[in-house]
Amino acid sequence: MFWKGPVFTKDGFRNQTINLENCEITEGFEGGADGIIIPLLRNCHTHLGDTLARNKIPENLTLEELVGPSGWKHKWLEKNNVEDSVIIGMKEIIGSGTGLIMDFREGGKEGLEVFDSIEYPGTSILLGRPKENEELPGKNAGISSLKDVPKSIEIASKAREKNGLVGIHHSENEREEIEPLLNLNPDFVVHLCHATDSDLKLIKQAGISVVVCPRSNDYFANRPPLEKMVELEMDIGFGTDNGMLCTANIFDEIKYIREKFSSLSLDSILSIACFGLNDMFNKDQTSPYFNLEENGWILLSRVEEDEYESVFSTKSEILGIRWRN
Repeated sequence: MFWKGPVFTKDGFRNQTINLENCEITEGFEGGADGIIIPLLRNCHTHLGDTLARNKIPENLTLEELVGPSGWKHKWLEKNNVEDSVIIGMKEIIGSGTGLIMDFREGGKEGLEVFDSIEYPGTSILLGRPKENEELPGKNAGISSLKDVPKSIEIASKAREKNGLVGIHHSENEREEIEPLLNLNPDFVVHLCHATDSDLKLIKQAGISVVVCPRSNDYFANRPPLEKMVELEMDIGFGTDNGMLCTANIFDEIKYIREKFSSLSLDSILSIACFGLNDMFNKDQTSPYFNLEENGWILLSRVEEDEYESVFSTKSEILGIRWRN
């Protein structure tokens, strides 16, 4: 079986044919197109464990009151079935053709084990958090913030010993000093809503990647400086953050970004959604994320003459998903 049509690549759309059996790509095609084809999306920052708390959040809570170390979210997690919540979030992930998720897992080793019984045809990168004085669970570290986690450097060191990734939230609700972040030297940092231009340049120089979650940030009247990040050619990924605040559907995220960050080109927005954090993932250029022939694909209905407008249209539908080999 083959899909034929405009295929989104790192060089824009090109008319190609994809062999769905082996994902081999050939240039051009004969006959009519099946639709518009884009690579599987990447959701580079999620907290799926609180998805079932959506529409249950008390009004007028500050960010600290909602997601801080002793906040409402953590009390909710203690009283509810986290696995059921993750499953609901994963349905949104799978249904939207998202081939990669990076989930910050609360709850120590037990938090990571929630994913053991969940079937997902894509790639899940789980970033663990130690409970109290426990060791880092898993190989990747998802740090809430430097302020909340005094042992951040120790935790990051443990992750690196295991060849894992280190991610951290920073400058989400107010500007935080940049030097401690640079000293930690994480693989990626999430949010940076209140980072200065100077902060961004230093992060770029340090080779640290960035993930932004504009819909989630907007809940607390925060806004990431995405335009400046794109201008600086930083290695950027999009995330949906807490499932209780937003759907885990990256299509929802990029349509919001198109509306709120109107100076950005649709090509740059779609490129981040499909190829986000490439510098971080592909330092050796051997990852399947670097080799599109090994990627999975989404077939979208064509509802506009322009390919980009069609992808971002509210009328566009997913006709098929070809998961990665």
